[in-house]
Amino acid sequence: MLHSDNPSERICRFEVGHKYCDLFERLGVPRDDRWRSLLSCLRSTQKYSYYSQAQKKSVADLLIKTLENADFSEENYCSVLREYQAILASSYAKKLEEALKESADLADDFRRNVYTHKGAVEGLEEQSVEAVRSGADPEDIVAQLRSTFQEVISVMKEDAERLDHICKTDGLTGLFNRRAFDESLKGGISAWESNNTPLCLLLLDIDNLKNFNDRFGHRIGDQALQTFSQIMQEVAHRRHDDEDICCCRFGGDEFAILLFGDAASDVIEIAQSIRARLETYDFVIRDNQGRIIKRNVQMTVSCGFAYSRDFELENLAALMLDAADSALYEAKDLGRNRIVEYTKKDNSCTFTVISGGEVA
Repeated sequence: MLHSDNPSERICRFEVGHKYCDLFERLGVPRDDRWRSLLSCLRSTQKYSYYSQAQKKSVADLLIKTLENADFSEENYCSVLREYQAILASSYAKKLEEALKESADLADDFRRNVYTHKGAVEGLEEQSVEAVRSGADPEDIVAQLRSTFQEVISVMKEDAERLDHICKTDGLTGLFNRRAFDESLKGGISAWESNNTPLCLLLLDIDNLKNFNDRFGHRIGDQALQTFSQIMQEVAHRRHDDEDICCCRFGGDEFAILLFGDAASDVIEIAQSIRARLETYDFVIRDNQGRIIKRNVQMTVSCGFAYSRDFELENLAALMLDAADSALYEAKDLGRNRIVEYTKKDNSCTFTVISGGEVA
């Protein structure tokens, strides 16, 4: 079946038992190795876990469109191939763009740090030279040099701590960034492996943020991201210490919360509170002069989560990310503003809608 009456369910599904040759013959695909190989690749993309749900849906739509158009010309082959390659590369291009921006920000912060302490270090150098030239008692000179080096070490330690904080913090929202998320997830998996400490991953995606940005501009969009981040932090840390919760900006309009130990059992309450707070929050849009141009602007968030207990230890980080991401996109596909749980039993998985959907 190529499509259903519901546009949101236009997912490419083929009946079990058909072989590629029979299938392509039935669909009128010419006996051209290139076309059949390309269409086979489009079809098999659904099986790979390292592609996102958005990528898989885009590839499925491309396959449906190609078969429905039935244009198997040389020109269209090149066009479909380029579109397919662009879909597969989209996530890497986005990550590269974010990495380049983060690197530029880190370089600026590092340069500011260096210049901040340049004068202090130069002053310490002069003190050291003056102590040696003074002709004072050797023990006094050693004490002076020791004090000087201790000051240098203190400055370097301060810089190292600051740079470590910068490297793990998202500049816009103040949340942990993807680098800190990866480290925390690795630590959570280690605790799960050694002590069976529960671990849960919650992914959150602000609904229709692109439309919001197109309507009000990216400056206002950034304010919305900051407001949401504050709401998420307040809710997540209301009942749990910092070591039990890790709130991160995963990238763009997508956020992640890692919950460790007892906090993992509160994932539903946390997700529901965040969704409810954002759903009822009235954004006030102001211009550059601070004048109110629109009130009562509402936004919603979609959430998906998964537990470590549902997977084998091998490749657990990737499996949890893929599962939570699948639950998140299930929430999106169902109309947004929902919380969806991913669970797995034996070799099958299920998605359970926990709450939401009143405001799309």
